[in-house]
Amino acid sequence: MRSPEATETESTRESVERGAPEASGAVDFLLRFTEVAQASGYPTDDLEERVGALAGHFGLIAPQISATPTIVELSFGSLPAQRSYTFRVRPRAVDLDAIARLDQLVNDVLDGAEPGDALARLAEIRDRPLERLWFERLAAYALAGAAVTPVLGGGWRDVVAGAVVGLVVGGIALAAGRAARTEVMLAPLAAVGASFCAAVIADLGLRTSPDVVTLAALVTLLPGMALTIGMRELATQHLQSGVANTAMALVQLLGLVFGVGVGRSVAVSWFGLPKQGLPDTAFTGTHVLAAIGAGLAFTVTLRAQSRAAPVMCAATVLAVLANAAGKTLFGAPAGVFVAALAIGTVGGLISGALRRSPLVFIVPGVLILVPGSAGFNSLLKLLTGQTISGLDAGFNTFVTAMSIAYGLMLSTVILPRRFTKIGSRGAASA
Repeated sequence: MRSPEATETESTRESVERGAPEASGAVDFLLRFTEVAQASGYPTDDLEERVGALAGHFGLIAPQISATPTIVELSFGSLPAQRSYTFRVRPRAVDLDAIARLDQLVNDVLDGAEPGDALARLAEIRDRPLERLWFERLAAYALAGAAVTPVLGGGWRDVVAGAVVGLVVGGIALAAGRAARTEVMLAPLAAVGASFCAAVIADLGLRTSPDVVTLAALVTLLPGMALTIGMRELATQHLQSGVANTAMALVQLLGLVFGVGVGRSVAVSWFGLPKQGLPDTAFTGTHVLAAIGAGLAFTVTLRAQSRAAPVMCAATVLAVLANAAGKTLFGAPAGVFVAALAIGTVGGLISGALRRSPLVFIVPGVLILVPGSAGFNSLLKLLTGQTISGLDAGFNTFVTAMSIAYGLMLSTVILPRRFTKIGSRGAASA
């Protein structure tokens, strides 16, 4: 004797192949959810898991998804009656507020929320993104520039200069982000402004390091997370999206290097070659305070909810401490791996306990490791004729990105499945 649940599932599957209205409503919700989720910055494997869980809840058979930064394809049904859907999307930056709200929506749907209410909430997430006042966003860019400077080896003068140049980068970012046609020029324009202003400050006799200040001010634009996601997707055999995300990260790096080269060229022709101070990257207690400041700045720049600030600050502090301990015990490449493993493990535990997306913890933790900075320095060395050291640093970039990717993947392996699996409240309790 079959249970009512089994009968209902079989009925739903049959209705999918016949194109019944209830199946069309489930497919419509999944299509809308996938579009909004992809625009919010979900990695491909996370998006696949959520779409698969929702499709299983609705009784849809054989769901398949292929997501890239520009194209998303969905298929449902057995091969003889399969239906496929394709829609064009635009690459977007990570929106942690939308990701948190979407994960809450997934949990509520799996717990039995009504489809009509779910569609209304999905429309609200899409049409009402988290917005902050312009001066809050400017302050966040300035705080990020000041906070990351000690981590890169700068002194207190570099901290002040990083805040000033970060403010300039924030102003350019706010102006360029108003239209799609100017948004694509954000990276080179911000890099020109940051490089030129850092050289001007050094020329005033403040004994700052223009390279450290420039890199700290541009840290919010470095594609470290995109490069890590690309490496992770390549390692998990999501080849199409992995190649696309890696290529996007490299193009953004090239745009930053081009802008820095232009800004430096103008500054050198006007003021002469600036003096570079030697950065001191030894770990101190200042790094912990800097990590807290970076966590607060990332809360705004990554568009997370204000209540997520303690979690994001904890992530940046853990990343700095784990990276320093790993470097001391195992060396630099292994230190990054240990830090990523710690971030992924703690993020998974928090996600399982609170039923929230682990990305709210993982993304700021990865950003403070600055995996993109090595690539930035390598391309900058190639641009200035330092070919051998540039190629060596470029290789280290991919080693760093793979270390982070494998550390995050290993964390999902060692954690119990109940901490990483998307499911209903009853299934999680079981």
